Amino acid sequence: MIVATDYEQALDLIRRLDRPTRARLVAQVVQELAVEPDDTDRRSNEAWARMAQLREEFRRLGPVSPSPGEQLDLDRQHRADLLEGRISE
Repeated sequence: MIVATDYEQALDLIRRLDRPTRARLVAQVVQELAVEPDDTDRRSNEAWARMAQLREEFRRLGPVSPSPGEQLDLDRQHRADLLEGRISE
C-alpha cells in the first residue's frame, strides 16, 4: 500500500537522524497537531447536511410509480414469464 510505504520510508529517514534532531522534529509535529484544527467533524457534518438535503429533494419529488419494491416484483414476474415461455421478446 502506498500510504504504508510512505510511512515506512519517512520512519526510516527519521530514525537516521540524531537523537536531538528527532526530539526537535517530534516537538514540532506535536505543536502543529495541537494548533492545526481537525476538520473531520466539519466534513462529517457537511456530509450529513447534504444527505438531509438529498432526502428533502426526493421527498418533494413525491412517490414514484412503480415503487422500487413493485418494480422488483414486476421484473421477477417478467423473468419468470420469459423462462416459462409465456412470453417472448
